[in-house]
Amino acid sequence: METRASYILVGSFVLAILAGLFVFTVWVAKVQLEETRQPYYIYFTGSVTGLQEGSPVRYRGIPVGTVTDIRLDPNDVSRVRVTIEVQEGTPIKTDSIASLEVQGITGGAYIQISGGTELSELLRTAHDSGVPVIPSRPSSLTVFVDAAPQLLNRALDLTNRMADLLTPQNQAAIADILQSTRTLTAELAKASNGLESTMQQAGRTLQGFEAVGPQLNQTMAQAQRTLATVEGSTKTLTGDLHDLSTSLKQTSTQLNAMVGENREAVRDFTGSGLYELTLLITQLRDLSGQLSRVVTRIENDPSNFLFGGTRQGVEIRGR
Repeated sequence: METRASYILVGSFVLAILAGLFVFTVWVAKVQLEETRQPYYIYFTGSVTGLQEGSPVRYRGIPVGTVTDIRLDPNDVSRVRVTIEVQEGTPIKTDSIASLEVQGITGGAYIQISGGTELSELLRTAHDSGVPVIPSRPSSLTVFVDAAPQLLNRALDLTNRMADLLTPQNQAAIADILQSTRTLTAELAKASNGLESTMQQAGRTLQGFEAVGPQLNQTMAQAQRTLATVEGSTKTLTGDLHDLSTSLKQTSTQLNAMVGENREAVRDFTGSGLYELTLLITQLRDLSGQLSRVVTRIENDPSNFLFGGTRQGVEIRGR
């Protein structure tokens, strides 16, 4: 009896779970049926390999819709027309750009919508069929596929150049360079032993400088005191020169004043007084000559000059 009751309890629990799943499925289906979606066209000029119906559409990385149709453009076979449906209210602006991207390295392709600024208007301009068109740009996958041949050619060119470089002669030269490098390394290793002794000698030299340090400090202190004394003497000399300059300036001022006061007298002296002075000097020169002759006679014969001789008096000749 207890076993039968357990079976009834487990069966009821399973039926309840199935009923819940059925209700959830109906609710999800109802939400999807009631959800309003806006269709858009996107035209690609390159390959859309990996894109298929049902692939996701993302706006700045957020899923907003799916791909509903992929076909060639009826008006231009060089383009592929991709129809997408996004949730109503998705802010697709006039400057939004669509591109084909890939999820990882081996993942499927999806539509990525980016761009669009706050000030831009919503994309409402419809195509001839009544569906707005989102501009597209080459995807990173397309750019890589288009550049792959160029990259391959460059790789082959680089390989050929490397092959030309690694000729037997160049290989021998490289081997010589490596051997020279090995020899230089060995010589440097030998020189490192001598470098250690050199560093020790440098250490002892620095210790000697440390011993001389106090004497250098004393010498520097003495030099500073000497410079201070010289600076004081210089200041004193500068002061004396300044006083001398002031005195000379005052003397020059006084001389200028004196010349200004005696300008008339100096003019009269240079006019007539100078001539009279010249005459006076001439007469004084004649008088000096006569006095010199009198003194000479007195020295030669004083008695004759004092008491007279054959001739009376002293005859003074004029000019």
